[in-house]
Amino acid sequence: AFQVRAPEPDLRAPEPILDDSELAEWQTLEDELDGFLTTIISALAYSTESRILRLELLAVLLDARHAIAEALTVDDPEYDPVRELFLATWDRLRPLMNELERLKTPGLEADFKLATFIAGGDALRALDALGPEYGFEITRDGLRRLARLLLAESAPPTFTPLPLEVDPEFRDLFGLDTSNEAEFTTEELAGQISGGFSWLGSWLFPAAHADSIPPEEALKGLVPQRDNLDAYLELVASLLEKQTNAWLAENDRLPDTMAERLDPLVRATAWKESCWRHLVSSRDGPQVLRSAGGAVGMMQINGRVWRNVYDLERLVDEVDYNVNAGIEILTHYLVDYAIRKGEHEQPGGDDNLIKATYAAYNGGPGHLARYRREDTAISLKAIDNAFWNHYTTIKAEQWPDISSCYSVGG
Repeated sequence: AFQVRAPEPDLRAPEPILDDSELAEWQTLEDELDGFLTTIISALAYSTESRILRLELLAVLLDARHAIAEALTVDDPEYDPVRELFLATWDRLRPLMNELERLKTPGLEADFKLATFIAGGDALRALDALGPEYGFEITRDGLRRLARLLLAESAPPTFTPLPLEVDPEFRDLFGLDTSNEAEFTTEELAGQISGGFSWLGSWLFPAAHADSIPPEEALKGLVPQRDNLDAYLELVASLLEKQTNAWLAENDRLPDTMAERLDPLVRATAWKESCWRHLVSSRDGPQVLRSAGGAVGMMQINGRVWRNVYDLERLVDEVDYNVNAGIEILTHYLVDYAIRKGEHEQPGGDDNLIKATYAAYNGGPGHLARYRREDTAISLKAIDNAFWNHYTTIKAEQWPDISSCYSVGG
């Protein structure tokens, strides 16, 4: 139980806009929140053998990371993303922790750690509900204190900076195959491309041209321009087919009916996310394509969202590594979320699985069903509709509308 006194009238002047040093401090707090959630959710996932619970915990973390990445692009001094992110995440974590508590998870029973942690989070949630006039704010010290309720002395003294390197234990914890960490060698891929690209049209170079040099090598430093566009797009098509075939050869997670849809799903996602570009021109030469929210490369992988899972430098430097990461993320959302949650049982059948997978890829697991929700923002509906148009065009073995990305013709 706790008591609070009624607040005094707030006679303070409005807060000035944050300066550069304050903005840096604010971003540090967002990093602290990210680190706090990663630490707590990992601890909760380790406490259970339930695959479903682990996937739901991972979904909460990925959605929070998507939201943090988006919050970093908001330039509004009156907007408090950290507070909203904490509260929204707590509301999603709370029922999962209730389930863990019901299961009497080993490691969290001692000293009622989980119950204490839930009570602490609920207290912060209740204080916030009183209103901002009570001066409640989420601080780094507050996050650390809350973490110690669950982790005791093993709680880290700070949650920043988070490790950026690939963490095999983290990947394994959430069911991402540690042996396939976005990694297919040229030798493993040899001979897996078949049939060339005759369906792309006679304006492309012969398929044999793409076999002379591995496409990932030929694409190094290459920026699409009008005078090289045909050859450039052929190389990308070759790379996407090559890596998709390699994934299918190494994995059997997809049902047969969906395995044949993976190729157009990967192609359409890459087209919608980057227009099949990994690099763009700049004054300093070719630079990796970056979004305002920090997503990079051909498949627009956000390093903030996928830290611990992928090598952030390789996502930038190696187009094939970037593509492989995108394929793994797509299949993860397709199998572990879209199929598991029965999106194909909604009106529309298996097509829903493709729509749901891309929606999650674009916005996080919480966006899985946005393609069929009436309250989805118009901007998101436009994104999903554009993707579906690309997918159906490519699935029909037609070339996507080049003019939707590039200036062509006279």
